[in-house]
Amino acid sequence: MQVRFLIYALGMMAFSACSLVDGEKKSSKDMNYSYSCLDSAVTGNKTNRFANKANDIIRDLAVDDDKITDAVQTEYGEAFHKDALESKTFVLMNDATINTELQKVMNDLLAARENPSAIKYVIYLLDDKQINAFTFGGRIYVTKAMYDKCKGSTALLYSIIGHEIGHSEKGHIKKTIQEMMLSDKIFGQQNGDFFFYIKKLLTGSFNQKNELEADYYGTDLSYRLNQDVCSAVSFWKRMAKDENQYSKLEDFFRSHPFSSLRAQCLQDHIQRNFGTACLTN
Repeated sequence: MQVRFLIYALGMMAFSACSLVDGEKKSSKDMNYSYSCLDSAVTGNKTNRFANKANDIIRDLAVDDDKITDAVQTEYGEAFHKDALESKTFVLMNDATINTELQKVMNDLLAARENPSAIKYVIYLLDDKQINAFTFGGRIYVTKAMYDKCKGSTALLYSIIGHEIGHSEKGHIKKTIQEMMLSDKIFGQQNGDFFFYIKKLLTGSFNQKNELEADYYGTDLSYRLNQDVCSAVSFWKRMAKDENQYSKLEDFFRSHPFSSLRAQCLQDHIQRNFGTACLTN
């Protein structure tokens, strides 16, 4: 199996304060996931909605959705990990203390899922100076720089890892594997790589909804574990200060929402579903 390095990344994180309202924890089926906060150029434009629908139909007709089982996703994750290590793309860090902490956070989050998948999850610490976290096929990677950024905010670590779990549990990785199979099927394994990456470049903004859905999912799990769910809101507000000024043209080509939009979406989600007002700096 040839596995390409398509990674669902979260990016840098920071810190916040949160005003929590105690009460009975909502079931995930009762959550209201709204995407109206994203720019209409991405989510509301009729052409984009039609392109997304057409893409789903073609993908599902060419590669049966039922064939991408949890076991298949796990298999792709194993192949991805093996290839990354053999090519020295990733360098793992053997820090027992940190690895134990990451394992605990992941296990806590997995235990908080409702209707969990059978995907086998493994988490790794990478020797990498970029502040990042990403996932593929149940393999979750947190860079040392990202971990250092989270020192003093365990809740932030829960949000990061919960986001990555969300990509798998919400079926984003499954669709990616379908598209990988489709590109190989049409263009052959060698040319399939090129087609797959070109397609992702041209339609990257369609992943913004997935990123926000993963944000919501990670936030919901963190809330069930009594973590500070406002940490990510503060981070995205801080990140917005370092970004280009918002423009619809740039937004169309972004795979992740603008940080200012992301912060507002999360803040609205937390207020709407948990009755929690985030008091961020």
